[in-house]
Amino acid sequence: MIYMQKLPGAGGAEKVKKMKIIKLAAAKLNLLLDLTGIFPNGYHGIYTVMQSVDLADVVSIEQAKDIALTCDAPEIPCDVHNTAYKAARLFFAQTGIEGGAHIDIQKRIPSQAGMAGGSADAAAVLCGLNELYQADLSQAQLCALGAKIGADVPFCMLGGTALCQNIGELCTKLPDLPACSIVCVKPDCNVSTAEAYAAYDALQQVRHPAKENAIFAYMQGDLQEFYRLCANVFEQAVDVPGRAEIKSVMRAFRCDFTLMTGSGSVVYGIFSDEKVAEDCASALRRGGRNAFVVHPVAAGILPYVK
Repeated sequence: MIYMQKLPGAGGAEKVKKMKIIKLAAAKLNLLLDLTGIFPNGYHGIYTVMQSVDLADVVSIEQAKDIALTCDAPEIPCDVHNTAYKAARLFFAQTGIEGGAHIDIQKRIPSQAGMAGGSADAAAVLCGLNELYQADLSQAQLCALGAKIGADVPFCMLGGTALCQNIGELCTKLPDLPACSIVCVKPDCNVSTAEAYAAYDALQQVRHPAKENAIFAYMQGDLQEFYRLCANVFEQAVDVPGRAEIKSVMRAFRCDFTLMTGSGSVVYGIFSDEKVAEDCASALRRGGRNAFVVHPVAAGILPYVK
């Protein structure tokens, strides 16, 4: 949604004084996650199937002279360390546009949870500034900019269901995940992405998922086989307290699949039945867990509707 305030100009013409755009930045879940090696530049190669869900941050962007960022979550940095701030700075540097933006983020996606909250915000800023300043960058150009910020940013712009490879810039759309309800649990702990990668690098041996077979099964519509073959290699490196117990509860409610997303700490379970998913989430909450239910969506950047 774009808000415009117009004032009479010379000769009766109108000109835009202020413009503001609001985007919903959708969270993601990893249905499969493998690491394929380390490139000469130090980046890890990834092979992952990601899914956008209907939990989203509200990102407001308004034209300004300089870049400024505010956020309603006190633990989130509002300076150059914030990915949304980095995205704005990169946008103006790469396009040569003279301008700035005031960015306000209402956090709904938990941080350090493996749900790409920061990357989603960065994607929303790039897409929003592209509209706000009428830069006419293509989706491919926006994704190329996003890849310079983080591996999840290109997917967060594309959204839906996708296979992402290399350093995240190679995104291939997959058929939409069938309608389902997904119970997510955010444990009390947070997981640092950098520390998770360091822990992975320290592993002496890694069990890699049969990823190509998993993709083949998904394209054949065999979800049961797809889920059987899916895994997240970070589960071998990152110790999230309570993960086994959370999965046990989800399996007791006969979830179709359960996994940790990203480098953690959120653990999720996929259910075909909405009521069973809600019952599972209620049981987890009674056990003191922070549980919530989300659903797949077909886009990463969603329109804001009041």
